[in-house]
Amino acid sequence: MEEKLLLLRPDEGNIGQYEDYRREFLESGDSMDGTGPMRRFENSRDWLAHVRSYESMEALPEGKVLATQYLLFRESDGKLLGMLQLRHYLNDYLRRIAGHIGYSVRPSERRRGYAKRMLAMALDEARKLGLERVMISCFVGNEGSRRTILSNGGVFDSTVFDEEDGELLERYWITL
Repeated sequence: MEEKLLLLRPDEGNIGQYEDYRREFLESGDSMDGTGPMRRFENSRDWLAHVRSYESMEALPEGKVLATQYLLFRESDGKLLGMLQLRHYLNDYLRRIAGHIGYSVRPSERRRGYAKRMLAMALDEARKLGLERVMISCFVGNEGSRRTILSNGGVFDSTVFDEEDGELLERYWITL
């Protein structure tokens, strides 16, 4: 039987789990995709306030787009497994590089199908926003992410160079 997963919005009740998630990524040296700027925030309450600022036009940081932050929890033990950011529309940077959805699964919980299921749940949320298709990218060579995108209907669009990270990215579109 498939374990039950919950895609929830962040709140103050899980501050300790955010800190553990961040620490695990920092120790592994992996990128924290789909977490907003979590890497820069040592204080989880500050991170939470920041991701909430993306939820309304009045609080939205300049040059950014409306976005919803989601967390993936395993129901059986309440453990935070992954994070995902769903951007409601694209600006020039997102259209060229990052796309509508960024996601990550904590390093200790990978290769168990969580990313695939989390992305499928996020696509349902994108439909609720009225999106007809979404763009998602992954680093060239990130086979797990590429398979996650393809298993959710991703169709390869192009490879682009992200000058900021100095990395090649594969861009995919998923029709909803």
